[in-house]
Amino acid sequence: MSATLPIRVYEALEKRLGKEEAKEVVEAIETSIDAISLQRKLEVKDELTKELATKADIARLEGEIQTVRQEIQTVRVDVIGKLKLYFLILAFIIILFNPGAVNLIAKLLGIIR
Repeated sequence: MSATLPIRVYEALEKRLGKEEAKEVVEAIETSIDAISLQRKLEVKDELTKELATKADIARLEGEIQTVRQEIQTVRVDVIGKLKLYFLILAFIIILFNPGAVNLIAKLLGIIR
């Protein structure tokens, strides 16, 4: 993408410097503008690359999220298993140390009237 100066600038330079010198000055200015423009674009690209997430970053984070979800599911299953075990132990202890509990459970289950 080549930058071009307005024709008015070229005409003003041509009046002062002459046709050939004006042409050289305008070409030098346009080349400088192109170089500066390219440099600015590269700087902006570098800044955006540092600030924005890339597809690779997003894919990596999605993988980490999936790993965390699996770990949470594993912990959840472990906790539920332990709670069931603790409940059974507690029920066994209540039945073992409370003789009236056996009769109550039998009545609740409909074994004894």
